[in-house]
Amino acid sequence: MIVKPDGFFGVTMAIEGIKDSTVLMHGPEGCRKNLWALTNKVYPRKDKSVSRMTPYYRGSARIPCTDLESSDYIYGAYDRVFDALQYIKERDTRFVAVVCSPGASLIGDDCNKAIEETGLSDRAIVLDADLSSKPINVGIDLTLMRVLEKLNQPAKGVRKNTAVLLGNHVLQKDWESVNEEMSHILELMGIEVICCLGAGSSVQEIRDSVDAEYAIAVCPEYALRTADYYHERYGMSTIIPECSPVGFEYTDRWIKLVAERTGNDPSKALEYVDRIRKKAYRRMMAARFDTDAFSFSIDAEPSICYPLAKFFYDNLQMVPKCLRYNGISYEPSEELMGEFLERIGWVDALDADVPEYTEILCTDGNTADMYARSNHCLRGVDLRFPSMMNVEFLPQPLFGAVGTLYILERVINRF
Repeated sequence: MIVKPDGFFGVTMAIEGIKDSTVLMHGPEGCRKNLWALTNKVYPRKDKSVSRMTPYYRGSARIPCTDLESSDYIYGAYDRVFDALQYIKERDTRFVAVVCSPGASLIGDDCNKAIEETGLSDRAIVLDADLSSKPINVGIDLTLMRVLEKLNQPAKGVRKNTAVLLGNHVLQKDWESVNEEMSHILELMGIEVICCLGAGSSVQEIRDSVDAEYAIAVCPEYALRTADYYHERYGMSTIIPECSPVGFEYTDRWIKLVAERTGNDPSKALEYVDRIRKKAYRRMMAARFDTDAFSFSIDAEPSICYPLAKFFYDNLQMVPKCLRYNGISYEPSEELMGEFLERIGWVDALDADVPEYTEILCTDGNTADMYARSNHCLRGVDLRFPSMMNVEFLPQPLFGAVGTLYILERVINRF
């Protein structure tokens, strides 16, 4: 509940979520370091051609940097941008985003001119620091929309029963398993996912996505503007849920919403969720851990916070102590949360002060780990990055039926 990546992080990580793209950081080396460490954690990629002597890269395959010095803020640094783009062009990158740090934005270097003069106008874009003060979801969502605008891919014709998956991103908990889980559920409904926008998608997959029949959101806070763009530019049918598919109940509801909007049969997908629900029930029967009357605190997006809180209350008989929205707003989920808390008599939990102690704490991985180690919570549940300590070898998505197993695993088991 301490570290909250902002819109500037969102802009950079949205581009980093496109596997054959490059972010050129126009700014000092210090602005690159945290982002470089983060992208290497969430989406590591090797490039043997990069060494410590490679210009602009300095030993890292990700996020080359113009490395501004103090004099550049006085005399300008256009030549640095031009030279860096020329070098990146030779590496055959499919898409380039020049991301200006807040300080570099004040210099006024004409980055668009540098893009034109290096012959990258068809595959490069300038993303200034205008989103720095916005929440991270706005940074990710608007950036992906701007990528779509820049590519401006003509539609070839609707591919029936195909979808582009929206609202997942590389800062999401085990985003690769999210892609697999939600794509599997949609496949059981006869829908093929041809692009997971901003979550490991290639530039070609993004181009192909414009021919999908549906744009389906997983976490709506990160998908509203991109969904609007797909609908307005390509006439695509968009499916935006009131809540993310967190917990068995809202995974079922997500499936039924997709079925209602597409006309596809949900029975196989619902049977899949029910099999995992029964498996979870059998494991709970064997567990020697009683959560009755435990307190829980959640800091997460509204579309995640509400179904997770309801899952804890309805299924594990736990009570809310502190519920926060990670600085993000989404009205449909917030309305449902208000009605829920009013009904159970825990309205004061919404936006309450972070408690000194809570049995179950759901937040970013670093904070959850810190609270657990300092005995300020019994169990810390890692919902998202920053989470720099662990890597996922087993599937640990937050969404879908498998996501519910992950939540139960973290709550019930100590190790």
